[in-house]
Amino acid sequence: MASAQESRASQPKIQVNFLNTCRPAQGDLEEMGRALARVKQRPSFAADFEVSRGLATLTEAEARAAGAPAGSGNVPSEYVRIRKDFPENAPLTDAQYSLSVEGHSTSEVLALHLRDSREVLQILISDSVAGSPLQVVKVDTPPDRIRIERFGKASIVLARCGAVDQSAFEPLFQAAANILEEYRAAMAVKRVVPSELAHLPGHKESQAASGNH
Repeated sequence: MASAQESRASQPKIQVNFLNTCRPAQGDLEEMGRALARVKQRPSFAADFEVSRGLATLTEAEARAAGAPAGSGNVPSEYVRIRKDFPENAPLTDAQYSLSVEGHSTSEVLALHLRDSREVLQILISDSVAGSPLQVVKVDTPPDRIRIERFGKASIVLARCGAVDQSAFEPLFQAAANILEEYRAAMAVKRVVPSELAHLPGHKESQAASGNH
């Protein structure tokens, strides 16, 4: 009996954090609002940038970490990524916009990395809809998920939930939508994404759109 008790006592404790993404706590909502306010200004980038495209297969965990909806993992995904760096005196180090296409679903993720990471490591603003990438970038699709990654703390997540009254959270969703729209424009998403997708084999929609320009 004693040995069994000692064995249980020696096992490490596991702490599980449950995120209420439909109705986060008021304190978390206030912290999310402060984080979004830090990055709401129109971005002014440095000269360094990177654009990449390709085909990738993410695990379910990797897809969720990137802001994609459940069930997006283990499916081949066409993607375009744009990364822009900020000057050394800016509050952000870099911004990365990613658009991925899995079957008939298109996802966008804007990742903003803060230079002072003592509290907030990164801000992720994302959306996922059943539609083509050209439709998504053309109409400035609003985000349906906001994620704040914190240093030494659990993340804060606010997501659209159809069956829940989230009218009180509209200011946060609107703030995130404004930020996403600003970065789409500053990173020339509407021009770069169709052009890059057109270089991927078999992407007929983008090839046709590219030929019309």
